[in-house]
Order: sequence, then structure tokens, then C-alpha cells
Amino acid sequence: MKNFLVSQLKNIYSAYVKKLSRKSHSEKLKQQVVYLLSFPNNNHGLIEELNEKYPVVVCYTKNMTHEAHALKQLGIEIHLIDSFSGLRKTVQAVSESQVVLADNYFAFLGDIEKQFNQSFYQVWHATGAIKQFGLEDVKSKTRSKSDQERFKRVYDSFDYFVVGSKKMGEVFIRSYGVKESNICYTGFPRTDYLLKEVKKNGTESTQKKILYLPTYRQEKNQHLTEDMVKLMECLDETYQLKIKTHPHEEISHEEKIKASSQIELVKSDESADELLLEADILITDYSSVAFDYSLINPAGKLIFYWYDEARYIEETGIQPNIKESLPSQVCHSVEEVVAEIKSQQQDLSHFNETWNTYNDGQATKRLLEKIAEKMDGNK
Repeated sequence: MKNFLVSQLKNIYSAYVKKLSRKSHSEKLKQQVVYLLSFPNNNHGLIEELNEKYPVVVCYTKNMTHEAHALKQLGIEIHLIDSFSGLRKTVQAVSESQVVLADNYFAFLGDIEKQFNQSFYQVWHATGAIKQFGLEDVKSKTRSKSDQERFKRVYDSFDYFVVGSKKMGEVFIRSYGVKESNICYTGFPRTDYLLKEVKKNGTESTQKKILYLPTYRQEKNQHLTEDMVKLMECLDETYQLKIKTHPHEEISHEEKIKASSQIELVKSDESADELLLEADILITDYSSVAFDYSLINPAGKLIFYWYDEARYIEETGIQPNIKESLPSQVCHSVEEVVAEIKSQQQDLSHFNETWNTYNDGQATKRLLEKIAEKMDGNK
């Protein structure tokens, strides 16, 4: 009964979006950009630069309220997607604008009746991918036929997928079922900011700074506290560890972490970018922060700690042959992590070149040029 009701609500939602989209059509598209904003630390100036050239409307999810209101102070029109009136204004803006950029999956896009000469860009919130998503996500394969059809409508709504490498282009071709012609090899705009910040960040320290950034897990992370406390007990006092978890993730026995003088639990809403810039060693699992780290700290050390690899493959899935492209062996125990930390310096150059090929500090400029071509009616 519950599944039936949910399905009916989705059908009503879909019909509402389609009707509103048709109603919002005009004889001539507005020469404006709509930016669908849902992911923190993914903009880094792109919206501001767009606003210097075109009228911009930012439609945002509730978790991005602070960022959206900061943009409003610059005179940018904003609408909260997570409200009835905000959704109506969002669908209207998307339906009448020449260019739309999205940083995530937005369900309503699958029901927008696009007009000729509209261009939708996916500015994904990750530079690379270790875990599977879209059509390849293990969970999505178990969903109903109607759900999968709805997913595909959203994927098909995008004309271009902005990427920083051929490798990430291949991921989108598999994950969203799109064509090579849909891939936009401009580089990933957010990485321009990271590369600029690297030049400013020239401080040195006698301490060896370790950053642990695990990806989100729905269940309480039982391993985190025990493993990280054990890790620091195996290292001398020259090592300092910072841990940042997802805002919605719970940590068991947090008091044990706080009791250690070598461990700092960073606020979950603090920018990961700033932490990456100062880290000598990054420990992560299936998170895309690995690709950012290799770009901004190619002389650093990148450690992959997959203590739950078998379960993760079964429940979510990882990209095929991803291990072959990693700069080091995957660790499955704290002892292996310690050994990797104490081992010789890594060479991240090949990993970086593979995943950050076009991330050279000029990505925003190239993307703006592509958008300008569309605005001017050129192809």
C-alpha cells in the first residue's frame, strides 16, 4: 500500500511539472542562466562570473540556504526548490531560460518539456568517481521499471556533462547512458579555485598532518572511532589527525576521539577543500576527494582504506578496473594503513594526469566560452 501511494504521489508530481513547464513556454527563450544549486563548495565563483555576463537565477535546496542568500546579496534572483511556490518558480525559470546548469540529480528535470535551443549542463559535484552511480548503482538496478524510466528521463534531459578528463567522461557515458558527443571536456570549474588556493598555501610545519575523509554511510560508522584511535596509537607525536564526516553521519564513542591529543574532530559543515590544502596525508575510501587531493598536492600521500570493500561492492558498487588506476594498494586494516603511512613517498602524477587532465586553472573560462556560443546561437 505504501509503495502504491508513493508511486501515485510521484505521478502527480510529474504531471504537475509537465503542465507547469508547458504553461511557461514563451515564443522566445530568455537569454538567462538558471543554476540548480544543491552541493556545498561546488560553485567557487562560477555563478558570480556567469552573473557578470547574463542574468542568473539560482534555484537551491534547503541545505544551501546560506550560500544562496549570499548570492542574493549580489543581486542574484534565488528560489528555494524545497517549497511549493519555490518549485513552481524553479520550473518556470528552467522552462523559459536558454541555459540551465545543475550540480546534481534533480528529479523534476525529467518532466521539463524542453524547447528548441535550450541547453542543460550537468556540473557534477565530483571531479572523479570511485563508487558507481546512475544506471550502474547497484541499488537503482533493484528499483521498479517506472522508477528506472524516471531516472533515465532525468539523465536524458542533459545535453552536456562537464568533466575534467576522458576517464570521467567514460564514467558518465556508462552511468547515465549518454553519448561521447554529450561530454564537455572543458575541465571542472571548481578546480580553478583549488589551484589558486594552492599557490597561496605555502606554510610549512614540522607536524605531519593526516586528514581522514570517509564517504557517507547510512548506518552508524562503528569502525571510525576504534580504527582512528588505534591508528594514532601506532604513530608518534609528530603526526596529527583531523577527521571530517558527513553532516548526517553518526559517530560511535565520540568521547574517545576527543580524549586523544593527536586527534581533532572537525565540524561536519567545514569545507573539505581547506582541509585538503593543508593535509600531508589523505586517508579516504570511495570519496571523490581523492581526485581533488591529487590535483592540489601531487607530492602528498593518498591512502585508500576499504575495510568494508566486499559489502560496499555488493550494496553500491565501484567503478570497473578502478584499482588499476589508484596510486597505491588498497588497505583493509589499520595495520596496512600504518605501513602505507610509513612507506616511501608516492607518485601521484599518473593518477592525477588520468583524472585531472583538463583541470589546469582555465576550466571556468572554457565553460563560459561554451555557454556564450550557445547564447549567441552558435554550435
